[in-house]
Amino acid sequence: MTNLRHDPRARRPRTAHRAVPVVMTGLLMAAVLGLTSAPALASTATPTASATAARRAANPLQAMLDKIVAAGIPGAIMLEQRGHDADFTTAGVADLATGAPMRPGARFRVGSITKSFVATVVLQLVQEGLLALDQPVARWLPGLLTDGATITVRELLNHTSGLFDYTHDPAFFAAVEANQVFQPAQLVAIAESHPQVFPPGTAYGYSDTNYIVLGLLIQAVTHHSLGWELGHRIFGPLGLRDTSFPAATAHIAGYHAHGYISAPGGKPYDVTYINPSEAWASGAIISTASDVSRFYQALLGGRLLSPPMLRQMKTGVDETPGDPTAQSGLGIERYEDPCGTTWGHGGQIAGYEDSAYWNQRTHRVVVLATNLWPGATPAADTLINNTYNYALCPPGG
Repeated sequence: MTNLRHDPRARRPRTAHRAVPVVMTGLLMAAVLGLTSAPALASTATPTASATAARRAANPLQAMLDKIVAAGIPGAIMLEQRGHDADFTTAGVADLATGAPMRPGARFRVGSITKSFVATVVLQLVQEGLLALDQPVARWLPGLLTDGATITVRELLNHTSGLFDYTHDPAFFAAVEANQVFQPAQLVAIAESHPQVFPPGTAYGYSDTNYIVLGLLIQAVTHHSLGWELGHRIFGPLGLRDTSFPAATAHIAGYHAHGYISAPGGKPYDVTYINPSEAWASGAIISTASDVSRFYQALLGGRLLSPPMLRQMKTGVDETPGDPTAQSGLGIERYEDPCGTTWGHGGQIAGYEDSAYWNQRTHRVVVLATNLWPGATPAADTLINNTYNYALCPPGG
């Protein structure tokens, strides 16, 4: 993970980590999956310089997103929402091959924003008395984890379990390159082939493995698939019609943003249709900016969890020892900035990088989705950070 700086305009709330696939070069990916290099980034210039200047003056965020695209990101979507008032800003393209422009309704992979959805289901099961936060995982999943009799549900949710992150295993990326379909238990087994990073409950260490285990826990308790529970408990009740949880299929229905990685030389390669089973409960949801915003408004507005359970979700541990300005709650992250307390999550998955945060004072949600990861240049990263922080906490608050 990147480090959060105290000035939110210097760094947006940090994006949930997924290890960069160091052995996954763009050229190898293309060879294995039959992909071809994408054409040069499509121009988003307006017909005249005066028209461009007028548009940028009217909407500073438009100028910021234009700069992100100019720095090598194919496309970007930003949503600022308070209540029913929603303002979209888009730039660049959803598909480099066709030049189709990025539009507000584009579906995209949300990466680790998935964790907030999965955590919500877990906490609903706790409300219903089917789970308990401070009881060991082995009670429901005997034999899955070496330390399952010690690791609790809460420690999985807030990343204090000490489980090795399976995405850090080099052999894992070789299998991803081969477009392998993973079973969740296989992902846990990869993590279990490594020793604990630290004793359970003694430190914070972000690990995608925690949420694979939580997905299996949901299935063991409910006797339904994780996808069914997400649909029954969240997607359906909230009317998230453009949100789905593909367990093993790489297909994305409807209009969607293609996702790219940056290969050697900076050429973008289309990795939209990599099988998402490698992420599963840690990051496989597909959604839109509107649906993600609606979810966080409902969650943090008290529509999905009881007040006591929402307080549990918001009870966090310092991500950096001694620094309470950045904390990991139960499937949600908390940051303090000049605009007050901010809650949400970020996500990274091959082809996409996203952030979604809700401000406690203003009840304002900001969602930013871009369609290149990994491989953004430092300049593009800085522009993305600055743009997000400007939208979340504009000058004057």
